Amino acid sequence: MKVNKEIFYHAYSGEKVDIGGILVFNSDTHNKMYDEVYNNEYKIDGIDANELLINKKRNQENSFSIDEVELLLNTINNDAFVLRELALEEVRKSKYPSYPSRLSCLYITKTKEEAINWIKILKRNKKKCKQVLTLELTGEIFSFDGNQMKRQNVSYQKHLQNAELYWNSIDSNNLEILFYGEAKVIKIENIDI
Repeated sequence: MKVNKEIFYHAYSGEKVDIGGILVFNSDTHNKMYDEVYNNEYKIDGIDANELLINKKRNQENSFSIDEVELLLNTINNDAFVLRELALEEVRKSKYPSYPSRLSCLYITKTKEEAINWIKILKRNKKKCKQVLTLELTGEIFSFDGNQMKRQNVSYQKHLQNAELYWNSIDSNNLEILFYGEAKVIKIENIDI
């Protein structure tokens, strides 16, 4: 759906922005999720989760430190996230190329309250997000079923099936709204949750 100077909201965790500033999102840009998919890695003292587990088995160790457990949890969670996003991108590129990439769009909400709810979700996932931006959008918005966004350790085939459901969705009580275009910052609110 095309929009012209319409007001939406965004849970913001990016670089400093100013009122009146313009944020541009299109197929040539990358959002923070792009870095999470392509550049995130978890290690302790240069050792990843796989090497940690191999060493534990080799040494017949049965106990884990808090840091080691956190490494394992972060790795499992991140792997499920990355596979989901890669499947979504693969299906989008092959079947729905007119839709925006989730790795280059701006995620928006219709209300400030929805943006605040996203801040709560992001904080649970240890993301630093403390602002709600009120934005005047000119471009195109796309809505999809956020219920299809499961972060699960399932087969890649299952991720592809879920991706197909996501891109095919029209109605949902849990819409995820993606935006391509120019977003003018109208208001910046610090949120302390």
